[in-house]
Amino acid sequence: MIPPPAKPKYPPGTRLRVTQYVRVGHRRWKTQVEGVVVHAGQRPVGGIEMGGKASYCQQDTLVLRRDDGEITEVACDSQTQVALLPATDPGATVAAIAGPAQ
Repeated sequence: MIPPPAKPKYPPGTRLRVTQYVRVGHRRWKTQVEGVVVHAGQRPVGGIEMGGKASYCQQDTLVLRRDDGEITEVACDSQTQVALLPATDPGATVAAIAGPAQ
């Protein structure tokens, strides 16, 4: 029997701050993004050369909508720090998921 997909750790509408560190030479750069979760899931790691291995090599990802409307996808690893943030306005969460008004 095939197990069902795991429930997302962060449901849509949750406001998060994601912090990651990137090593560049001998330096360590801090990257940080805040936004509302649009989708939390997994994606296969690797390319066509992995063949069937892509079905079990998965990486956690978060799709966030920032306050300015930009959509960004973050690939999470064991060093990624995710902090829950309080919602600024209850109605803003629904609007953030749906996108900016045109």
